[in-house]
Amino acid sequence: MNKLVKWLLCFTFLGLSACNQGVESNCLKFATSAEYPPFEYKVNGELHGFDIDLAMLIASELGKKAIFEDMQFSTILPALQNGHVDAAIATLTVTQDRKQHFDFSQIYYIDGIAAVYKDSQPIRSKADLVGKKIGCQLGSTMEIWLKKNGFASQMIAMDNSNQAIEALKAEHVDVVLMDGAQGHIFSQKNPHLLYQIIDQSEDGYAVVTKKGSPLLAQINQAIENLKNQGEITKLEEKWLKGHSHDAP
Repeated sequence: MNKLVKWLLCFTFLGLSACNQGVESNCLKFATSAEYPPFEYKVNGELHGFDIDLAMLIASELGKKAIFEDMQFSTILPALQNGHVDAAIATLTVTQDRKQHFDFSQIYYIDGIAAVYKDSQPIRSKADLVGKKIGCQLGSTMEIWLKKNGFASQMIAMDNSNQAIEALKAEHVDVVLMDGAQGHIFSQKNPHLLYQIIDQSEDGYAVVTKKGSPLLAQINQAIENLKNQGEITKLEEKWLKGHSHDAP
């Protein structure tokens, strides 16, 4: 093995080791769940979306590089709790229950509650959900909303919204709840599916850290800087206004 190859291998090992050191390294490791366009999703194996761009901007503000661990939505908070990642960004809603165990950054986005339905069975308002089988993503804002509004017995929670949409198309559920931006995308990509905003979420999306993490104050300052610089408005225009991106 020549000296150049040895040096490159050593450099690679040191870089990976640095990223494994968490907050004190030059890398900031985020948990996400790439099943939620336009916030996080994959195209040809690469992560895209509002949250992905925001995480990279936050890391840059802190002089770090963002790296991502893509996982099932329901495993994100356990991964954060056991220290596998430094923070989580995956359209995670601020709730009182979650705040008992984790810390949340300032809210960076609030969306509406959208009902996605077949064009032959329209849902125009919350009242139209009565007696319907309602699909949603496990652990999502929509699951919380359904429980708060008395629809828990009608709810069928699934691992991700793709599964819920497939269940709707197969008539295993009558309607799927998701946020407005995602409802727009799924209705565009699937013939005979439409969506309607039926309520406004009471809780917004935030970055999550372990309880008492010193990283929280840094992330909050980064988000504040990005808001003041107009960067979050740019992300909203890129990903959420007109939905002109290439989400699947």
